[in-house]
Amino acid sequence: MVAWGNEDFIWCKQERKTYEHSKLGKKLHKMANDIDDAQAELDSVEAELEVVELQISELLEKQAKLNSRKNKLLKNLEGACSSAQPSGSSKAPKTSSPSFSKQDIQHYEESDFSWSKEVQEKLVSVFKLSKFRSLQRAAINLSMSGKDLFLVMPTGRGKSLCYQLPALCSNGFTLVITPLLSLMEDQLMYLQSINVSAVTLNASSTKEDSKWILAGMMDKNSPFKLLYVTPEKIAKSKMIMSKLEKAYNMGLLARIAVDEVHCCSQWGHDFRPDYKLLGILKRQFPKVPLVGLTATAASNVLKDCQKILFVQEPITLTAPFNRVNLYYEVRFKDNEDCTDEIAALIRGRYKNQSGIVYVFSQKDAEVVATDLQMRDIIAQPYHANMQPADKSRVHQRWSSKKIQVVVATVAFGMGIDKADVRFVIHHTISKSIENYYQESGRAGRDDGPADCIVFYGFSDIFRISTMVVMENTGQQKLHNMVAYCQNVDRCRRALMAIHFDEVWNDDECNQMCDVCRHGNDYITMDITKHAREVVEIVELARSMDEKLTPLKVCEAWMGKGPAKHRKMTKITSLSRLEVESIIIHLLLHGYLSEDFSFTPYTTHFYLKLGRKAALLKNDSHSITMKMKRRVPSHSTDVHLEGESLEEVETALTEVATTAIERHKTKIHKNHQNMEESLVPSQIDNLASEVSEYVKQTSVFDVDVVVNVIEQNRVTEEEETSKGLQNTPKQQSTSMKSRQKPLTQQSNCTANAEQPKPNLVSTPSEISIISAAAVEELHHLRSYYSKQLRRINYISHEHLQSSQPGMLTCMTEPFKSLRFPSRTTIARGARNLWTRVSMRRKLIQ
Repeated sequence: MVAWGNEDFIWCKQERKTYEHSKLGKKLHKMANDIDDAQAELDSVEAELEVVELQISELLEKQAKLNSRKNKLLKNLEGACSSAQPSGSSKAPKTSSPSFSKQDIQHYEESDFSWSKEVQEKLVSVFKLSKFRSLQRAAINLSMSGKDLFLVMPTGRGKSLCYQLPALCSNGFTLVITPLLSLMEDQLMYLQSINVSAVTLNASSTKEDSKWILAGMMDKNSPFKLLYVTPEKIAKSKMIMSKLEKAYNMGLLARIAVDEVHCCSQWGHDFRPDYKLLGILKRQFPKVPLVGLTATAASNVLKDCQKILFVQEPITLTAPFNRVNLYYEVRFKDNEDCTDEIAALIRGRYKNQSGIVYVFSQKDAEVVATDLQMRDIIAQPYHANMQPADKSRVHQRWSSKKIQVVVATVAFGMGIDKADVRFVIHHTISKSIENYYQESGRAGRDDGPADCIVFYGFSDIFRISTMVVMENTGQQKLHNMVAYCQNVDRCRRALMAIHFDEVWNDDECNQMCDVCRHGNDYITMDITKHAREVVEIVELARSMDEKLTPLKVCEAWMGKGPAKHRKMTKITSLSRLEVESIIIHLLLHGYLSEDFSFTPYTTHFYLKLGRKAALLKNDSHSITMKMKRRVPSHSTDVHLEGESLEEVETALTEVATTAIERHKTKIHKNHQNMEESLVPSQIDNLASEVSEYVKQTSVFDVDVVVNVIEQNRVTEEEETSKGLQNTPKQQSTSMKSRQKPLTQQSNCTANAEQPKPNLVSTPSEISIISAAAVEELHHLRSYYSKQLRRINYISHEHLQSSQPGMLTCMTEPFKSLRFPSRTTIARGARNLWTRVSMRRKLIQ
């Protein structure tokens, strides 16, 4: 055996460590290579996924367009088929029942039934009406025949008569279920005024009244013909159900009327949980006919109501939704408070006429009512948090014309039957088109002309959005309402027709909406570049782990707010209304999306990237939107309609350049030397700035004012003689006193022949000067005035004898000139400084 020494052992140990280190190094190297390969593969997969997401977004967009086109074609075909039938037209009443045809409805409209004579007598003697409106006779005959019926009829068309009149012609009483106390009070006031016995059971009923009503339900002599209750009473009061069952067994429960039946559906826009429990009525009382009435229910909502109420095969009668006497209008809020404009409308157009102003919240009702009272308008608030006695007093005083305006929340809405309401104004948009149609339907029930005006503000959208966030279809319905307000090219009624499954021809509007009345006052804009800037702001905020509200996105894009937000992207030169409209357009079309954050006290609304945001990475993808515009009124006749954006820019550039060149020729020919070269050069600079700005914005207003001050020429003898009599200081004073300025103002503007119109309160393609530019321009003017005084003083001191007819500096070179902030004002300041420096050199 070989003996191992210490040195050999140490050497072996070192060799082993070296081998292990080498092995570990190879392993680490292999791991590093594997990581690099995995990272490369991950990058490749992410890039591929990005491409796939882009393709998915494009396909989804294409799918949405095809579906929209398909639905439009189907509706056109349906309208064509309906119009081709000899028995009716596309505007004829619709029926929905597997066993109910147009011949059947004609039978119920015209045939003579055993009760027809009594019905006609009650119509004339009690309700003071000479004839029925469309579908009223058929609905009454169907109800008297014991048929279950859903009646969809516009507000103010007489739905209530379809159960009130049968109640007077039947034994026992009719149970009427209504969602609002204000609706009950309104119905009771009307019925009492025509001596019809009707009562109500609700939370405010006294014990004595409740006891008398419960006893009357089982009285064969029927002390009342109509009993109004809330859904809560049916769902929670076992006493009422007990009395109803006894009345049913005695044959005294004539029929059940469910007013505003759309509330039963969980997809309905005014969902009430207790309505889902009303199915017990039809299960317990199967032989009692049920009448469901609504003004705003699509076919899917009615099907849901049918299931909830356990109605087997109801007959559905649907009247055309259009009310020809209502004028629909949307106005954009210049600021968050539009009370002044509303007050001006009420004091002017609607003087001494009754109306309703709908607001968003109970606080808004109190505040707006107070503001209107301060403007000498008799107005009172109405909301759910008021005492029942106070609400009743406001309702009665308004109905009797002691109050002109009710400022109300949605608590004052469905079924209010005051005939002479001439205006319904929405201080804030409704949460759905169905709600708006219902609320605006309070107007013009006497068939006289009435106005329905909604004021649409940027921040209102997000206030309402946080309120409907918990509803299944709340956001989609709000988006539809916002799209209704954003619309500038389609008839308002056409947008409503889509929601009520109607076929609509815009010619039938008869200019009874602002879009049809004002014509094609819009232009199509390519907002792709702007959309990328907005998406970039949201992306950068996300990378900084920060969430932005719509208001912060708007301010960051306009160069306002915190510095870190202003640096996120290129600052836009668009107006505030344009910025807001573009952000809303991107939200409605899926390029941006809602991001809600919940706290114990409130819900916050933030913006995040939508499913279609990836499309903007494709250079070939473009986004267009229609916006209102103002056409310049000038003799040059710049026609914007039907022209492309580039053509408009070119035309306006030519107008601005021509106008400025026209004013160059008006500079006095006697102005010599330095001033003769400086003034045209400055105007050239302004012209180049305007031309450069036009390339950035599509429409603008230019108003350049050039002030030319001439000194009276004096003879050399007078100059010399006065120069000998005065000291140098007196010479300067004397010269200033002898000046008689002759000011020639020349306005270079696109609206020279007519007064400049006010900026329309709608998103337009015009870009006006921003607040930051106004402030900067103010400082520039102050600086320029100081330099002007200094230059004139030096000029009068040293150059008066050699330059008697010199052109003084222009006093307000940028007056009324509208141009963006950033480079152009700075360039104007540099030009001014150059001029001052050259003037100093001349003096020296």
